[in-house]
Amino acid sequence: MNKNSPFQIEITVRGYELDAFNHVNHAVYLQYFEHARWMAFKELGLDALSEAGLAFVVRRAAVDYFEPARLFDELYVRLWIERAGTTSLTFGQDLVRKNDQQVLALAEIVAVCIGANGRPHPLPQQWKQAS
Repeated sequence: MNKNSPFQIEITVRGYELDAFNHVNHAVYLQYFEHARWMAFKELGLDALSEAGLAFVVRRAAVDYFEPARLFDELYVRLWIERAGTTSLTFGQDLVRKNDQQVLALAEIVAVCIGANGRPHPLPQQWKQAS
């Protein structure tokens, strides 16, 4: 899962995600990005991670917003691993309007792997290999 071969899901904008200006609210973009991460985690073996008593928590989220999404826009939410550290993954994510390939937002998310004790834990091998 790298920038040349990102993980991707599709989302259609729903009415309850709009703000007073009929744009998708900026906080909803974070929800789109999070949903894509959950789906990627599922593909990479979230069950095995949970069984090992491990989880990922977001340490940092930075988003640049370029264009608004509007009602019924069909969007791609893409995800790739920028960097794998000892205990963390840095994800790149973008939100792209399907019909014109316009990038609406770009995010960098740092997630730390933690153990059952709540402390950072070394990344499992399959997660390192995904980068």
